Amino acid sequence: MSSKPTIVIVPGAWQKPAVWTSFQEKLKGAGYPTEYIKLKTVGGEELPLAGLEDDVAEVRTVLDKLSSSGKRAVLLCHSYGGIVGSNSVEGSNAVDAMIYLSAFMIPKDKSLADMLGGDSPSWMIMQEDRVVGKPDMINEIMFNDLDSEEQTKWAKEMTHTSTQTVITPSRYEPWANGIPCKYIACSKDNSLPYPLQEQMWKQIGPEPQVVTLESGHCPFLSVPDKLLAAINDLVA
Repeated sequence: MSSKPTIVIVPGAWQKPAVWTSFQEKLKGAGYPTEYIKLKTVGGEELPLAGLEDDVAEVRTVLDKLSSSGKRAVLLCHSYGGIVGSNSVEGSNAVDAMIYLSAFMIPKDKSLADMLGGDSPSWMIMQEDRVVGKPDMINEIMFNDLDSEEQTKWAKEMTHTSTQTVITPSRYEPWANGIPCKYIACSKDNSLPYPLQEQMWKQIGPEPQVVTLESGHCPFLSVPDKLLAAINDLVA
């Protein structure tokens, strides 16, 4: 029986599960049981498209399962997954800690749109019910530290996400409610710029546990060994 907590991967928007498969296996090889949350808002076709509440429900189902089995969890939240994770842990007794991986830490009653200043970034296309990335900008925004072949490969695993993810306010701040929160920053991130990451992790408190990786937005693809080492440091 593993003595390590289960790493619950709460992914970001737009990306299909394949982008996490290799790193999930790396976590398992290091002795971490894992759970991957398949977000309802990513690539959905059934109308109306799912929203933040639907993604939160997916995480809570997994946390309830772990709790009923007496298992402990650490949430690894990437990008938009930070909002999902934050809203999922209220009242849960299974969560040891949250690790935000270049992820949004949104103050209560604020939305992702609020954090972005009310304007969507130039690389996003806001449609009526969904958001997509501009095809000619995705490689540089999401995969800037991968070679061209890898960029092309992973760009094919991008899809749309629901606009509800952008405009729905967050309702819970784990860092203000006794849940240990830690941050893995990505210094070369073109999607969520480093200064904005810093702004968010400062909410944790005066001495936040932060590990900085010299990577783009997806270190689980570009520097998986360094990401695993960072997780080991923060979970220890």
